[in-house]
Amino acid sequence: MKIVKRLLKEGKNKKDVFEQATEEGLNPKRVSKYLAMYPDIEESEKYSGANNILIGIYSIMVLLSVLGASSRISELPQAAIYGVVAFALLIPAAVICCIYKKRAIGYLILCFFLLKGILDTLKEYEADPVGVLVGVAISASLLIYVVVLKYKIFPHQNFFNTKKNNEGSAIFTKDLENQASGTPQSGTLS
Repeated sequence: MKIVKRLLKEGKNKKDVFEQATEEGLNPKRVSKYLAMYPDIEESEKYSGANNILIGIYSIMVLLSVLGASSRISELPQAAIYGVVAFALLIPAAVICCIYKKRAIGYLILCFFLLKGILDTLKEYEADPVGVLVGVAISASLLIYVVVLKYKIFPHQNFFNTKKNNEGSAIFTKDLENQASGTPQSGTLS
């Protein structure tokens, strides 16, 4: 898959990468599945602003949650504080990096954390109903935003996996998705 990654970094489109990789003897199903993990260039550019907004909102949420937990963290010994803060920022930093690079896994992990946050927040409903409802509304709105953005950036994927054509290869670009659904398309990929 190093060949595929190199060709993508060179700026070649996915169809050309697929054809060149299969000519070099790579398994077409594996190549198509690998290519499906990357967004098309046009979707990547089109939704770049929306992606940056998501990164900004999530970064602010992470910083606010760390600041909100500062009263609990301050009770720990000095050495443990650095470890807890580093660990608390490590996973969100990895998620932000994946989203910045437009990897589908970053959106899925963020959806998991948002859903978990909503469920954890609902447990505290008795203590502060208004605060909980505001927190749930913000997290649910962001969850919807992430799901819609993932579908826009990766239109050839379902939420957890990649759509497949009749031969069992992953659909890695919109042209192939139209071809698999029977929509007439000029230029076929064989």
